[in-house]
Amino acid sequence: MPEFRFDSLKRLFLRPLLWILIYGGLAAYAAYAFVNIPVEVLPRFDFPEISVVTHISGATARQLETLVVRPLEGQLLSVADVVGIRSTMGNGVVENDVRFRSGTVPSQDLQAVNSAIDRARAGLPPGIEPYAEIMGNAINEVADYTVEIPPDVAPADVQRAIAARIVPQLRALPGVQRVTVYGTGDEALLISPNLAAMAHYGVGVGAIADAVKQHVVLGSAGYISLGHQDVLTETRGAPTRPEDLARIAVPGAHGPIPLAALAQVSRGPEPTHSAVLLDGNPSVAVAIFKQPGASTVPVTRAVQRTLDATLAQLPKGVRWVKMYDQGHLVGVIGADLGRNLLIGAVLAIAVLFWILGTGRGIWTLAFSIPLSLVLGVAWLYAVGQSLDLMTLGALTVAIGILADDAIIVLESIYHRWEQGDDRWTGIWNGVASIAGPDITGTLTIVAVFVPLLFVGGLASLFFVPFALAMSFALLMSLFVSLTFIPFGLGFIRAQPAHGQSTGGRAVERLRQRNARLLDLTMRFPWRSTAVCAVILLIGVGGLALVSVNFLPLPNEGVLLESFTLPPGSALTDTAAAVVGVTERLRKDPAVAHVFARIGSPESSAYTEPAYAGEIQIGLKPGVNVNSLDAIGTRLLRESRATGVQFALDTPTIERVGESLSGLPQPFVIHVFGADIATLRTLSEQVVARLRKVPALTDIFNNDAYPVTELQLEPKTDALAVYGLTPMALYDQLRPLLDGEVVATVPEGNYPLDFYVRLAEASDQSLAALRQLPIRTAGWTPLGQLANLALVTTPDQLRHIDGARALDILATPVGTPSSAIAATKRALAGLKIPAGYQIAFGGLYPELETAAVRLAVAALVAFALMAGILALQFEGWLVPGVLLVQIPLAFAGGALALDVSGAGLNASGLIAFVTLIGLSLRHGIVLLHYARRSEAEGMEPEAAVREAVHVRFRPILLTTLTAVLGMLPTALGWGQGAAPEQGLAIVILGGMLWSSLLSTNLLPALYLHGRRRQMRVARR
Repeated sequence: MPEFRFDSLKRLFLRPLLWILIYGGLAAYAAYAFVNIPVEVLPRFDFPEISVVTHISGATARQLETLVVRPLEGQLLSVADVVGIRSTMGNGVVENDVRFRSGTVPSQDLQAVNSAIDRARAGLPPGIEPYAEIMGNAINEVADYTVEIPPDVAPADVQRAIAARIVPQLRALPGVQRVTVYGTGDEALLISPNLAAMAHYGVGVGAIADAVKQHVVLGSAGYISLGHQDVLTETRGAPTRPEDLARIAVPGAHGPIPLAALAQVSRGPEPTHSAVLLDGNPSVAVAIFKQPGASTVPVTRAVQRTLDATLAQLPKGVRWVKMYDQGHLVGVIGADLGRNLLIGAVLAIAVLFWILGTGRGIWTLAFSIPLSLVLGVAWLYAVGQSLDLMTLGALTVAIGILADDAIIVLESIYHRWEQGDDRWTGIWNGVASIAGPDITGTLTIVAVFVPLLFVGGLASLFFVPFALAMSFALLMSLFVSLTFIPFGLGFIRAQPAHGQSTGGRAVERLRQRNARLLDLTMRFPWRSTAVCAVILLIGVGGLALVSVNFLPLPNEGVLLESFTLPPGSALTDTAAAVVGVTERLRKDPAVAHVFARIGSPESSAYTEPAYAGEIQIGLKPGVNVNSLDAIGTRLLRESRATGVQFALDTPTIERVGESLSGLPQPFVIHVFGADIATLRTLSEQVVARLRKVPALTDIFNNDAYPVTELQLEPKTDALAVYGLTPMALYDQLRPLLDGEVVATVPEGNYPLDFYVRLAEASDQSLAALRQLPIRTAGWTPLGQLANLALVTTPDQLRHIDGARALDILATPVGTPSSAIAATKRALAGLKIPAGYQIAFGGLYPELETAAVRLAVAALVAFALMAGILALQFEGWLVPGVLLVQIPLAFAGGALALDVSGAGLNASGLIAFVTLIGLSLRHGIVLLHYARRSEAEGMEPEAAVREAVHVRFRPILLTTLTAVLGMLPTALGWGQGAAPEQGLAIVILGGMLWSSLLSTNLLPALYLHGRRRQMRVARR
């Protein structure tokens, strides 16, 4: 009965229609996935941290602490699964970074944070709108546009037209998450009180605000029935023209007074503490953010079409200037890596035909490579991944390896046919003899990546997509090799090519030369091992001379320059410095446009103060990526300005930094305490000692940078004489000095504010402020009602889990642990007041945690590989020999990187991890063959030589296909290949060296171990 069932199952498998249906369904889904999978620059930053940004223009650090930070933290700290909160406050902006425990779902974390914000609203100032987003959203800023405005057109009119007419169309586009418009202030009816006229008529600013509010009405008045129809009733009354508003009556002591007699009424933008400049002129900018998971290119193309179609809706002469388009970068990377993948696949297939001939079976083998690749992409789509630098890098590595499984199975079946088996018998026997080591080899590689899926933390942002792509591609390759190859060979009636091709004869010559090298290695196994160890030390030592960078990117068509003036610098001084830099940059022959954003508009999630911002430098078409570094160095030199710090990078790398800005800085010393003055003094003492520590450089005490603050302290007794309270005094000061929106009315689909503020409020001197008339029973100078004093205060404050702190930043010269030890020695003996403490923080603890997790993952991977090998092979001789090969294989990757001159980046580091599994694959199959020959009665040395002889061609074939598959990327063909060049070089060098070890050192060490086992057994 069992035999009958096996025969029935065998007959089912031999039906071509079954496999046509299976692979037809898989191919259909793969095609659907390939068309719909998002194509991005970097993987999605799905990190369990939420950033909350709150703007209160003009608020000091201590005001923000009281008004915003403490109410928000009180609610945020009570949210489930929160493990830490870092709050930064100053210059009118608060950023709360809420870290959740690893393993939570960021979208659910965002909902929890928004719920906490809603609960905190009762304790926040009116009109304050905290904006929360998942950390990493900055990378979703896919397009930046600005407008070139003619001199006769007001920027406020342009901003109003963009906000009212164009932004709604952009927001409606599929895949668009958010559209931010910034430039001038929102257009408003500006009411600028005349202090002399107010004193003459005896009218306070509160009376003006109340009068304006009384003339604005918008409400429902019920409905009436006319015949068979209900007619809704709306009461609407609002003067929207300056002349109409100027005529409204303000109650005075002797009768109504026209508003025009008390204040100047005009139409214009509300005052802002930020600026936007295009080529040195005022402008308006639009930033488009895509939804997480949306594909960049369709979004950016739809945005461009919409802006082109709506240009006529802007004032005459205004034109769009595209400063940044992430779709361009995605296109470059996708096109170049896609082309390199195609070229590599063609080269790999060509070498297969050259060596194996053009028989039918080779066509099956050639087709298996793209089939495995698209099935791997289908799995990436199924688990929500994208095609990006990490996953495309994995597929680039896999393109040559994908042929490995198929070649192993093909060679095994061909070998059985050459031994005289008929067609299907040879297929069954060939698959049966190779399936075990084939599965073991694949699972051994996959075992390297499985632990990386559970690393968590920062490392998971980059390792998980790479590990998934490699694992899916390899598993699909195994599936294709054990199904498509054998049944394809059987159905097309393939057979080995007769005679030897030109490539086959070349392989035979190489096999003979390798046999001589194998003889030498077998005679001196330990000396050979020592030589390999020396080569490994040379290769690893050479890495110290290799340049290290995060992730080099191709020419995006724009460079991004961050700038910072001394804290407290006025907006006008910042703008003047930026205009000067712009004039110099525009003279550079590579520069097309210069766009500058100063400060942070309240409508945005930016957090720079008015003395900082960023400059986007648009490059002219045709600037080559190879000259980008030289251009960047030249532009930095041209940007130099006294007292201004600059940093230049590409927009994508800069936004990766912004995406991780919620994380601590690399090396931080926290100074905790309650009193700001004591904190500042203590931090200065710490900095003075740290400057003497050789292990630290770039010491920066920015939090304690002294800035001037004007404090107004009400005189309670003086106020009581006039029957006023401190809040009543503040109610008069707020609209005069800070400005206040007293009413808002709809004008079309655009809100129009009624904004009250002194025309020159920000230019008032201290003496003039003391004379500012305050309405009491009559008029009293402000100086009689409040003390006005200029005090020194830190530029910004921080909270770490609710505790007040200042941060001191530094860069360690050596390892973090040595820097911490040196810092502790330097701070020994420092008198720390009671209730104050100094602690080490920053990103280095995070990195140490990540390193520990990676080490654990490596140990788990090592244990998994050892377990898999122990199950495949009896005893520990073969697993031990195979595992010894792992570190030796690193030498090939390290030497290749040393010689190439390419830098080491994140993808290159992942490549060294990948070599752990790849280095074992050939050895597993070779030693399995040797062990099987021994079991059949062959002497160990003869079995080893036979295994090397039989396995040499498959090993050479898989090595050549892997090398040729990665060669275009390793050579850096195309601008988009730059980020993956280091990865391809490391894998290419590691594969070549590993193949040499597998056919020489590995069998020599195995034979040495077997001889020793036999000597022990004879005793």
